[in-house]
Amino acid sequence: MIALFAGSFHPPTNGHLDVIKRSAKMFEKVYVAVMANPDKKYILSAQERVRMLKKITEDLDNVEVVTDSGLTAELAGKLNAQVLVRGVRGVGDMEYEINVSNANRMLTGVDTVFLPCLPEHSWISSSIVNDIARHGGAIGEMVPEAILEDIKRAIAHESKGV
Repeated sequence: MIALFAGSFHPPTNGHLDVIKRSAKMFEKVYVAVMANPDKKYILSAQERVRMLKKITEDLDNVEVVTDSGLTAELAGKLNAQVLVRGVRGVGDMEYEINVSNANRMLTGVDTVFLPCLPEHSWISSSIVNDIARHGGAIGEMVPEAILEDIKRAIAHESKGV
């Protein structure tokens, strides 16, 4: 079975990597899709996020990183994904994700599998990582070590207004 795990991954976190690794054990193939929303301002380009995700998943043979700017449900169809994967940190995430999963099912018939985050990752979000990093705080416990310096460089570059 082919699965699709889509998100902004801005930046990729340890929680994202955990969901990817667990999905890779459950499904024959997992596409990790960096989605772009033209209405959002990103510090990291889609290409940078793809590169980071490829770096942290290089040891997972059945994971492929892609990028898209359309609807997740449409991308699932293009990739022949039979299931969408979503990580949920808590009850607040679940309410939102159920509504999105219902919309995706209505559009394409594709179901969603929810993976609860491990407790040690349940408080981590990309927004929290960005905010802490912008203020010079330590983010090493929140993101994979292999991309820590990449994230710090990108945020420092953005903070200088370059």
